[in-house]
Amino acid sequence: MDVPLPGLWHVTWPLFVSLGLSLSLHFTDAFFLSRISDAAAAAAGAINPLLGATLVLFSVVGQAGASVAGRLHGAKRYDELPLTFLVLLGFNLVAGVLISALLFALHPWVPGWLGLDGDAAAAARTYMAVLGGCQVLKAVQLAYGNMLNSRGATRWVMIEAIATNVANIGLNFALYRGWFGVPASVATVSAATMIALLFGMLFTIAVVHLKLEVRFPWRSSWAELQAALRPILKIGLPSATEPISYQIAQVVINLLVISLGARALATRTYVISFINISTVLWSLAIGVGAQIAVTHRVGAGRLEEANDAFHRALLYAVAGNGVIALLLAVFYQPLLGLLTSDPDIMRVAAPLFALGVAVEMGRAVNIVAGGALRSTGDAGYAATVAPLLMWGIGVPAAFLFGGSLGWGLTGVWVSMALDECLRGVVCYRRWRSGRWRTTSALAEARSPHLEAAG
Repeated sequence: MDVPLPGLWHVTWPLFVSLGLSLSLHFTDAFFLSRISDAAAAAAGAINPLLGATLVLFSVVGQAGASVAGRLHGAKRYDELPLTFLVLLGFNLVAGVLISALLFALHPWVPGWLGLDGDAAAAARTYMAVLGGCQVLKAVQLAYGNMLNSRGATRWVMIEAIATNVANIGLNFALYRGWFGVPASVATVSAATMIALLFGMLFTIAVVHLKLEVRFPWRSSWAELQAALRPILKIGLPSATEPISYQIAQVVINLLVISLGARALATRTYVISFINISTVLWSLAIGVGAQIAVTHRVGAGRLEEANDAFHRALLYAVAGNGVIALLLAVFYQPLLGLLTSDPDIMRVAAPLFALGVAVEMGRAVNIVAGGALRSTGDAGYAATVAPLLMWGIGVPAAFLFGGSLGWGLTGVWVSMALDECLRGVVCYRRWRSGRWRTTSALAEARSPHLEAAG
């Protein structure tokens, strides 16, 4: 069976919708928690970078699996796909169980380590216990979602995201209105999100096995499993270094923000909520779409087409982020008014949205170029250089501008602009060097080992 290679827009627009809805889960949490109190919303904002750091591992390993599968697909080695899918699921499942257990075990202490106290600390403990303890649901869903992505079946991922968000919003609204006789609280908001994630995971599993008819080769030998896992980890583990480092950096920067007061933490939470469902969404969708389009063409040996797809994606991502960030800067007051009526939060947020134009254009280059490098096997460079820039310039600059010079949150956003733009330039120059053309070669085909092909 000769399947045509997926085009950039064909896979990107469903990804835009699905990623947007996935990111909007945090926005939905922020919205309903803000109905309870600013402290509850701020607590979620303090915990989310920590949860995000664990999700990054599942996500980048999932994308690594999709990259390997995409190259096999482009090379028409279809019989090797099910084993690749099986080892991807196995890794994410084991990692998900271990990380969920660790986060649940640590939830009584982490909020205090982050500098939270009082109501904010209590809310953070509950939020982390429920969602941190259920990270395995997202780990499995991401594994299955990337199986769909690797086949270009991104519309099913979009449908899953729609269903998950409808469930989350519906449950939160019902609980908020007291329809089940349970008062709205941090626990009910967290439980609603957990139930929605469970539903999304089961839906994605059903699509992969019932619609795409993927059958795992359960009788594969240990040697075959190791051989299939090796290229995924070769891409995935180095790829995880930068985003996990980024999330840990956000946790450290949150310590600075917490020291600025509860209002500053709430402001950062609200502003980032809007950024996540706009510019981050756009650049992530374009970036993942570019990875799918690039890896299929690399697998087929069509390197110039892969380079053209990358540059089209980069143009769309940068231009889109610039326009969206500018709109946020112009209309930030009515947007923030959906979450808070505090005039001090409005005042502090104004320069953050203005600086966001530079931050988000740099972020677009970072996401698209970094993702393309990782997907073609050139993951080590970004994994080494980007964290050095982040911790050598980004984090110290946040404490210098935001703390020592007294610029507050504005100083934090200046450091973000420096960090994102520098890392974006580094990743783009690496792509331009052409190193990815030699790292993207496929290994020799493995011997037939499957009982059934997906």
